[in-house]
Formats: sequence, C-alpha cells, structure tokens
Amino acid sequence: MFKLNKAVLVLVSAMILGNTAAFAEDMVNYDGKPAQKVIYAVNGKSGFVFNKLNQVFKTSSKGYDTIIVDSSTMPSNTQISQIKSYLDQGITVIIDAKAGMGTAQAVAQKIAGFSINSEAIMIEKSTSGGYDVTPVSSNIYGSKATTSDTDSDARVANTVDDVFGL
Repeated sequence: MFKLNKAVLVLVSAMILGNTAAFAEDMVNYDGKPAQKVIYAVNGKSGFVFNKLNQVFKTSSKGYDTIIVDSSTMPSNTQISQIKSYLDQGITVIIDAKAGMGTAQAVAQKIAGFSINSEAIMIEKSTSGGYDVTPVSSNIYGSKATTSDTDSDARVANTVDDVFGL
C-alpha cells in the first residue's frame, strides 16, 4: 500500500521544467480499496449481500448509487415501478435474499423482465442497450442454484467480496 502524492510529482516536474506551482489538495490515494458506494435498502434488510455491504459502504436514502432489493417477500407494484425507473436511470439494482434462498429470480423477473438462476442478482443498465447481469453467490463454491453435479469442477466464485472488490 502506498500513496502517490500529485503535489510531489508537480513539484518535481516544476523543478525540471521551471514551474513552481504545487497543490497539497491534489493527493491521490492508490491503496487498492474498493470505490465507495452509497447503498439503499428496499423491501427489507435480511439479504446476505446487504448484510455484507452494509459493513463496508455508507447506507443512505439520499445520494445512493446502488439499490439492494430484499426478495424475501415480493415488493409491491409501486416499489417495482420505482425500481424499474431507477434501473433505467443507471442506478445499479441488486436483487438480494437470505443465503440459500431462491427468491431473487422471481423478483428479478418482475423488475427486469428476465432472471438467472442465482441466490442474488446484480443488474445494471448497459451502455450498449439492455442490461449487464452478474450472479452473486453467498459462498466461494457457488450456490446450489448456480451449480450442478456435472460441472462441480467448473464453479465460479462470484461472492460479494469478489463482485465488489472487498
């Protein structure tokens, strides 16, 4: 872990090039930490993704860039309409559940019109149209929902830590 101070770079450049302007507020931290997100929970807070991210990121009802939808109960039609609107605006939506539950698929189907077989599902509006979808599992071996007996050697670790760089 190290810090690269832009002011030092500017000062060295200034000494070489003859310019003496350097600003202390131009410090850039390159410590490998994940980009900070502001999360907002909708329809409850019982999911494994929310419980993990809530420990690391700020939770707020304003200025959020990620909505986490608890799928332990079906959101109301009003909530689904609002979530669809936020998704269209470019806000990331995560359909969350308690670990081992398969409820995220039904909620994703209602919100985005499609689903994948996963414990949790992250959906983002794609820059090329449509959606970018990421399955999220509660453990490093994948969930029962995302693996089968025939492909036990080809498991993908899409845990919360992996997906969010924690």
